Amino acid sequence: MQALNVQVKEAFRRALAAAFPSVDHAPIITVSKFGDFQCNSAMALFKQKSKEELGVQSPKEAGEKIAAQLKDESLFSNVQASPQASLLNRDEPVLAGFVTVDISGAWLCKDLKEILKQKGHLQVPQAEKKLRVMVDFSSPNVAKEMHVGHLRSTIIGESICRILAFHGHEVQRINHIGDWGTQFGMLIEYLHSQFPDYKANMPDISDLNAFYKKAKAAFDADEDFKTRSREMVVKLQGGDEAALESWRLICDVSRKEFEKVYKRLDVSLEERGESYYNAVLPKVVQELTDKGMVTVSDGAKCVFTKVSEVPLMAVKSDGGFGYDSTDLAAVRDRLVERRGDWLIYVTDLGQEEHFTKIFAAAEQAGWHLPPKTRLDHMGFGVVQGQDGKRFKTRSGEVVKLVDLLDEAKARALKELRRRKEEEKEEEKRESGDGCNASPCTGTTVADEEMDNAAEAIGYSAVKYFDLKQNRHTDYKFSYDRMLDPKGNTAVYMMYAYARICAIFRKADVDISTLDPEELKIEEPAERKLAVTLAQFPDVLATILDDLHIHRLAEYMYKVSGAFTDFYQACKVLGSPQQNTRLLLCEATRKVLQASFYLLGITPLERI
Repeated sequence: MQALNVQVKEAFRRALAAAFPSVDHAPIITVSKFGDFQCNSAMALFKQKSKEELGVQSPKEAGEKIAAQLKDESLFSNVQASPQASLLNRDEPVLAGFVTVDISGAWLCKDLKEILKQKGHLQVPQAEKKLRVMVDFSSPNVAKEMHVGHLRSTIIGESICRILAFHGHEVQRINHIGDWGTQFGMLIEYLHSQFPDYKANMPDISDLNAFYKKAKAAFDADEDFKTRSREMVVKLQGGDEAALESWRLICDVSRKEFEKVYKRLDVSLEERGESYYNAVLPKVVQELTDKGMVTVSDGAKCVFTKVSEVPLMAVKSDGGFGYDSTDLAAVRDRLVERRGDWLIYVTDLGQEEHFTKIFAAAEQAGWHLPPKTRLDHMGFGVVQGQDGKRFKTRSGEVVKLVDLLDEAKARALKELRRRKEEEKEEEKRESGDGCNASPCTGTTVADEEMDNAAEAIGYSAVKYFDLKQNRHTDYKFSYDRMLDPKGNTAVYMMYAYARICAIFRKADVDISTLDPEELKIEEPAERKLAVTLAQFPDVLATILDDLHIHRLAEYMYKVSGAFTDFYQACKVLGSPQQNTRLLLCEATRKVLQASFYLLGITPLERI
């Protein structure tokens, strides 16, 4: 596929250069009500240059001069300068001089043929410069189960990784787990005191939350246990082998539980937790000291930045290292040792100030060298309950991510079974395949496939509902809205995809045997769908610029709507245009399939 917006801007740039050779002006392009695209440069030129310099008397005349240079542009059709009042429901001619264009049918056919000729997954223009991108996301804490708060970081991070890799970048998925800290003294001491023979008879501590709560209760209630826990921290940090062995055991149990969630979400990560940086922390602090960036305040070694009056704590007043120390070491490791070109941190917005300071410190230290390197905090809002507060269980506990996914799957399974029963009843009452414009998807999933289908629908519904939100906003969690088959939901998108697959089954045609050269764009609904499909690379390019993944969900909804309009307006099966319209259906399927993949969603051919 070709990047449409890039080509449109380049065509207008050439037209502007030809119309006004002495003027250096970047074209101002927008979406138009009266065409596919609109250039608003004429008015902007008149604000910058005189009539004498431009050689025209009005913006309208300037627009006409630009339009004249586009008449032979193969990319466009229906080039118009200053559409008349009849188009705008106004009495007087419009003098703004804007130029509207439609994308030509020939160009659209060429673009769609490229889609159809590609084998396997759809491909888009690759990045001119392949970057090494490191994405830090998910990052749960050891000895605690993943909860709904980890949902956004995990699926947003995975999606942006897929989009980056889709464009040819080298992507490293980093899981900066919380596997170090004073809490481990408490956990190890509890393991030793409650299960003294744990090496021979390993207890079941897979319920991490329960294990943590019991250890914390003992720590709060028993002064002797509290003292032993603190002593255990000293042993652990001093490299005591028995303490380290128990620490590794607890980490391994947590790791296995994390992997269960990642497998269900189809997420892959490389673990590089806080402990990974322990050995280099003193060296990093010394480097910052040598560069004059460390100030001692109340016994603590602080790093002040230009972006905040509140410093980063390189070393705490008790001589220990903390969260700031580890993040400073991590950003240095990724930029200097691993030579990352672009680092992205996916966390909640509450950490925005922290990462702003980390980035500023990295630049002051000479590790971050913009524009050669790029650092982004991909912040997101809170998942709320219907009361507008943080999403919790009725008992006030944080919702476990596994429980959330189980419930989504159970609800999806219930709905699939209901639809299966409805289909059986309908088959008893009538026969036949229905009409061309029917929203039906053909035969529903078989009983033996029901569980897998429910899993795909349930998990996809949770993911999509989150990813379609502007990440800067909070949103209210709702199973009913997530699993609604209408509106901008994963279920609606999956139905649209399954509907296309059903068309192919009914046609009983091997799509791969159809010749893409047969494709023609004739009807308005066909054209609308083709233009929408052509925008796919541009949507992804915008996401790489601003890191707002909800744009892809909005685009998928737009594609599904355009396809529905096409299918209702243009008969596919049994029409003289069956082959060319089946090809348009296949191009739509491939764009939706690629979009699903980039969002981490598994589409179904039958629902």
